[in-house]
Amino acid sequence: MPVLTHRPRRRGVALAGVLAGLVGALVAAPSASAVPDCATPLPAVVPVLAGQGSLESVIVDGGGRLFYTDTTAKALMRLDEPGAAPVVVRAGIEAPGGLAFDADGRHLFVGQGDSLAGGLTGNLAPAASLLRVDVDSGQATVFATGLRMANGLVRAADGTLYASTDLGTSLDRIAPDGGLRRDWASVISGNGLAIDRAQRSLFVNQTFVPAQISRIDLADPRRVSTYFRAPADLAAGLDGMAIDPADRLVVAANLTGEVWRIDTDGTGCALGRGLVSTSAVAYGQGARGFSAGRLFAVGFDGKVVEVPGGRLAPQAAPPAAVPGPAVRPIRAPRLTLQPAAARVRGGFVAFVPRLTRGGAKGRRVAATLRIGGRTLRTGRPVRLRVGPGATRLTVRFTVAGDGYQRTIRLLRR
Repeated sequence: MPVLTHRPRRRGVALAGVLAGLVGALVAAPSASAVPDCATPLPAVVPVLAGQGSLESVIVDGGGRLFYTDTTAKALMRLDEPGAAPVVVRAGIEAPGGLAFDADGRHLFVGQGDSLAGGLTGNLAPAASLLRVDVDSGQATVFATGLRMANGLVRAADGTLYASTDLGTSLDRIAPDGGLRRDWASVISGNGLAIDRAQRSLFVNQTFVPAQISRIDLADPRRVSTYFRAPADLAAGLDGMAIDPADRLVVAANLTGEVWRIDTDGTGCALGRGLVSTSAVAYGQGARGFSAGRLFAVGFDGKVVEVPGGRLAPQAAPPAAVPGPAVRPIRAPRLTLQPAAARVRGGFVAFVPRLTRGGAKGRRVAATLRIGGRTLRTGRPVRLRVGPGATRLTVRFTVAGDGYQRTIRLLRR
């Protein structure tokens, strides 16, 4: 949620009609927190970076690198480790919004069109889009167009993306091939998004309503229920969202400058206070840099901070950032993926994937494969673009409920 008061060009007015009264109530409401501290005393937040523009979203990759969108700079930025200078990954992104990693962990989906004007007009003439950005080279392609806003963004394990608009009344669903379904589910003023570990529920922060979170059944988006409602806070302005390995939600309370945790029993508490216009939160990943188990937040005040109150115990640290089905290494050799290697020609690789049980000459097995952002079936020809430095393709698939992972070597000579 871009700021209501600090930057007038952003979301300082309400959505005409259904949201107008709600925003008025928010602005008039007291700003005292509605939730108690998660711990006493509550640790103070730790500065990581300051002096940036209005920061909208944040995410960390499997190598512990932190990425954030800077609305003022119109850019996707990267911090390699705490104390490092920020690096521009991709400039020229008009009103950057939500962030979500693709399956390969090397590409980020970035919302574009997350602005006041875009959000308001998006209800009648949707013009937001999703970019797919190589996080190392900065090269980008347009993955989907015609979204309402692309404010919040999350990717499910099957490759489906969900995008929100906090100035509208519904969510967009984007298929793994980029196909768009607007108005997939009805939620007023949806913002930050997260999916539970079982891949059954989508959680949605709601900004311009009394502080609450909705839950959507992924199998039936008509089933929308209230998951959390703050007992007495109209002015929290819930913004970005993350989820920990125990399915506890971590949310940015923008207007109170706080970070909350929502437990699975529906109770909430504060992990951090004293921030300014907190916009998004993310857990660290990997063993270095912005490492696993540590919680980070960004805000419209141009700061990146660590929230020690949200640090996870080592055994509860989140998994690597790359999504996909769980890998089963013990019995995995029973299944063989062919080809083992494929030649790159003109930046593309073409092959027919086949899966056999009991070796290369064993019985063929039909399965749906995930390669990068693509979903395909065994036995059907596929042609994929590969990066100039790529040495292998990672292939994930599920057979009889078990997740597997294989690689195909890329030959360039």
